[in-house]
Amino acid sequence: MAKAPRVIVAGGGPVGLYTAHALAKANIDYVVLEQQSEIIRYKGAGTVFLPQSARLLDQIGLLKRIEELSTRLHKKTNSLYNGQFLVKFRLFDTMEESHGYPSLGLSRSQIIETLYEGLPERETRVKPNSRVIDIETNPNGVRVYLSDGSIEEGSLVIGVDGVHSRTREVMDRIIRESSDGVADKKPYPMVTHFQAIFGRAPVPKGVDIGHFYEAHGNGVASQVCTGGEYVYFSILRKLPAPTTARRRYSDKELEEEAKSFADLHLFPNITFGEIWETANHDEISLVHLEEGIIDKWYADRIVLLGDSVHKMTPISGMGVNTGMQSAAVLVNQLQSLFSSNPEPTTEGLEKAFKTYQEIQEPICRETVTQGEMMTRLITWQSWTGWIFDRFIFPWMDLEGRINKQFAPIISKAHVLDYVPFESRIGKVPWVNVPKVQA
Repeated sequence: MAKAPRVIVAGGGPVGLYTAHALAKANIDYVVLEQQSEIIRYKGAGTVFLPQSARLLDQIGLLKRIEELSTRLHKKTNSLYNGQFLVKFRLFDTMEESHGYPSLGLSRSQIIETLYEGLPERETRVKPNSRVIDIETNPNGVRVYLSDGSIEEGSLVIGVDGVHSRTREVMDRIIRESSDGVADKKPYPMVTHFQAIFGRAPVPKGVDIGHFYEAHGNGVASQVCTGGEYVYFSILRKLPAPTTARRRYSDKELEEEAKSFADLHLFPNITFGEIWETANHDEISLVHLEEGIIDKWYADRIVLLGDSVHKMTPISGMGVNTGMQSAAVLVNQLQSLFSSNPEPTTEGLEKAFKTYQEIQEPICRETVTQGEMMTRLITWQSWTGWIFDRFIFPWMDLEGRINKQFAPIISKAHVLDYVPFESRIGKVPWVNVPKVQA
């Protein structure tokens, strides 16, 4: 009797847990390894699910719960960091009209909690305190060595363990050791140009719920997503020089950075100093914002997803959304492969991984490039950017631009091929639908 395939997912964040749902829907055995001691925890800012991600959640039956916890976003306001108004437009309402699904703002912890609580057999499938130390591959499978001395065995490893991915480090070593492989020249391919404060605070008076605020300035930009109970904020600052070094900031450094932004207007009439006074400082973090994308997404029986492949600043809002799309594409390939061959060879797996990268790499590279351009535009890294942002952009037909530039891209988003469901439909039809009918 053929041995059933088993997938080891390294990383229990939003993309890792969505990957678990996709595997469960495909009836593929799996385990999720999360290095943190708790699966559900709060630290950092919020996340916006765009229509393509709301559709993925609808397909696995979790959209209703996410809608209950989140805030439906409608408009976006751009201003200067001194509070001067630039423009207001129906960014999110326009996308919902085009695609049938809303854009939803909520905390990262709420996303993780919803994905975790909705996962069948979660207590045995998702393992905290499971930090990957090493991975050993062989012609028949993989052995994953954990920091507590235990070993997990399976058919392959999906690395969803973030920008500082241990899975990627092991994969790079395997490529270097192979006779015909060429690894990335840089062992750490992401470069940091910006740092950011992430956090949340109670909603201040006078702020519109469901409104997204963005402030622009010289080397600085901020974003705020307003929910029913909290506002989730991020403030970016350009570093003096780019770096590839990892950095952990102290509480004192966070305090100093926050004080330097006291007069920055997160909203046209509210400063960050006012928000800082009401926030729980233990829930706020200061981090590096790496940017970049790697060239090789897989090797042997290891394949990468999410931030371990591509990383961008939060300005474009595409990090989790892009990661979930990649997860759907990858698990589609695995489901198709395992349906015909439950004991695939390494060559068979690499063929599936290759198809996954070929499908996703073009859109991921475009997304990373757009994110870099947007970040540098609103932080005025050039005179042309400053002129465009302040004097041209506010007079453009922004809703028309959304329909013309972004609707065709969103409409090509992927879903799970093997899970039938009744998708919502807007003015722009979805290109990709499940191969099985509801």
